[in-house]
Amino acid sequence: MDEVTEDIRELAADGAGLLAMIEALRGDEGFTLTPLRLLLALDKALGIPWTEARDLLGLLDPDLRPIGPAEDVEKRFTALLQRS
Repeated sequence: MDEVTEDIRELAADGAGLLAMIEALRGDEGFTLTPLRLLLALDKALGIPWTEARDLLGLLDPDLRPIGPAEDVEKRFTALLQRS
């Protein structure tokens, strides 16, 4: 998880949104992407409590793809990131 944590931090520093982070994690063969593991990674890497980040899952399907407009997901994520 430490490598994943560092990857997420680097992506965030580069201005990547949540969906870009999810795609990066999906492409990491050493990481099994699940909703719970995503929440834990966001908590560890960015300090977003999983109890708050779980609201993001309502905007994503079980495969962590947006149900509605991607902009809605990114707006909610940005708001969480600014609060953490």
